[in-house]
Amino acid sequence: MDHYQQQLDARHAEMPATRKEGASPATAKPRVSRVTKKKGELLTEDEKKANHIASEQKRRQNIRTGYDQLIQIVPTLTPSQRSEALILQKTVEYIKYLLMEREILEGQLKDASH
Repeated sequence: MDHYQQQLDARHAEMPATRKEGASPATAKPRVSRVTKKKGELLTEDEKKANHIASEQKRRQNIRTGYDQLIQIVPTLTPSQRSEALILQKTVEYIKYLLMEREILEGQLKDASH
């Protein structure tokens, strides 16, 4: 699995220092407004629909953000790869690689302590 290690090294070399998400106004997500009323007041059908649309937009944006984060983390993915199936497949492969690397390192640690 040297392929992953090479990709990982290359990715780390080109990545800028990480910042907390949302720290830059340029990357801030647009705020989706929802209709709220005082307790006891019922929403109209249009208000319910607007809330539903806003919730769905937020859910979709969260999914897109999650896929973008996977693209940044998994060394074999590039920003031009937008296939969700490919992103998930390569993410699973990378997690398996990391688990294998962990087992190897744990074995080396165990051998070194004896």
